[in-house]
Amino acid sequence: MKRSLTILILLISGSIYSQPQAATSTTDFANVQGSWKGTITYLDYTSGKPFTMPANVNMRIAIRGQVILSYTYPNEPKANNVDTILVSSNGTMVDGSKVISREIMEDGAVKVVTERAGIDGNDNKQAQIRHTYYLGKISFQSIKEVKFEGTDNWIKRNAYLFNR
Repeated sequence: MKRSLTILILLISGSIYSQPQAATSTTDFANVQGSWKGTITYLDYTSGKPFTMPANVNMRIAIRGQVILSYTYPNEPKANNVDTILVSSNGTMVDGSKVISREIMEDGAVKVVTERAGIDGNDNKQAQIRHTYYLGKISFQSIKEVKFEGTDNWIKRNAYLFNR
């Protein structure tokens, strides 16, 4: 009886203190399908200064959790590219990064934050990499931040800011 009571208390306390894994879905991204106009601001590691230029994106959902982003840069067409973001079937991973939070904002937009270990910078240093996606009806943002190993500071590596 004592053992059963102890196990029951442990199970109850574990469910009280454990938090469910944050998750997203392609539905969150589907809400921002279509064409967007805006800018990209990125940190030039060589000069240490941010640089901003016009950018546009067309987003669409493909099969099996794929979000296709077709970027165009009016002032630098040679940089145009297509990127694919993969959302795992259970929604806990986006592009190989763990979803650490998902929240619905006051304006109805969905904010998804992911993190993973990786390499960044001109020196290919180990870093924690964070992506924040703001998926709204009239605003879409994708922000990449890095925190290099051995530091406590997050650096905004780039920020795409789009509007309809």
